[in-house]
Amino acid sequence: MTTALYRISSNEVLKISEADDLFTEFKDSFKEVAENITCPDGTDVISPSGERRILGYAKILDGTVVRNATQEEINTFAASETDDDNIRQASEATSYFQQDPKLRRILTAFADIIVSEINILRSEHGLANRTLSQLKTAIINRIDKDD
Repeated sequence: MTTALYRISSNEVLKISEADDLFTEFKDSFKEVAENITCPDGTDVISPSGERRILGYAKILDGTVVRNATQEEINTFAASETDDDNIRQASEATSYFQQDPKLRRILTAFADIIVSEINILRSEHGLANRTLSQLKTAIINRIDKDD
């Protein structure tokens, strides 16, 4: 059985195995394994010089067929990888903020000072005060993959 590890967002094939490898150590929420694939253009995904994403070697999953990627498809691979990395980092930042007690204490103290200052300005304009809880929630909701 031939298998391929591919990036879900772009279908870029990262690795191909003709020995039933399911690439479990590489799978995550951004990569998946396709089984029982055919490779009419061969199984090399890296050029002899070791470069990825080279025309003639870069592969894309097209249903159950792994074929050579066109230059237009190759041109989208880096952006998809960057977007996946940014999504992963935003998720990790949210988890870090929520789970690391030292970081949470520092950021909570900072947020508490900021919310006090903001509330002075809000009260001058007849607006309701913000709470620390509201600010913490806003921070979590603000963490973005595009930062």
